[in-house]
Amino acid sequence: MRKLCISLIALVLLHTSLFAGTFDLGITLGTATHWGESSYDTSKLKLAWGVTLGISDVWELDLQANSALIPHFFGDTTVAVLMQKALLGQRSTGTRVAGLGVNTLLGAGLLISDYFPGNFMMPTHILFTVTPLMVGNPVSAKRERAFTLTLAYNFLTAQVSVLFDLIKYDLYLVGTYRDYL
Repeated sequence: MRKLCISLIALVLLHTSLFAGTFDLGITLGTATHWGESSYDTSKLKLAWGVTLGISDVWELDLQANSALIPHFFGDTTVAVLMQKALLGQRSTGTRVAGLGVNTLLGAGLLISDYFPGNFMMPTHILFTVTPLMVGNPVSAKRERAFTLTLAYNFLTAQVSVLFDLIKYDLYLVGTYRDYL
């Protein structure tokens, strides 16, 4: 199970490098919690890590793994694939001119997990997410996202749960001010 999850994450990370020339590419680090499915997810604190890929000036694709920290270090991992739109304006212009410094994200996607009566990873949840506060942008090479709230519907078990990310940091490698010097 663990090998399958690590292989899936490595494949996703390598695949995203093919699209890195589009707008921007960043690494995401933060926290995550999951409430409402305690029979499948016993961890309340998780490390959120992954990549964010700018598709256009207002759209981005987030590939994020949520790995348990307590009670078993990296014992349980889920993978979220989210397509998100900046609501207040451009997140990045694709030039040396930065996008908005404060923004809001709205998105939808899938959660790949083993939160069903089975012992393998597969898409299990439909996700609807809102990030009310996003400070920074790709051109400045860093961005903070705060108070992300996600409604998750497990279509295999017909359960509704809530995912909450207190804070996430995006550190950009491509599409920053360094590319325009």
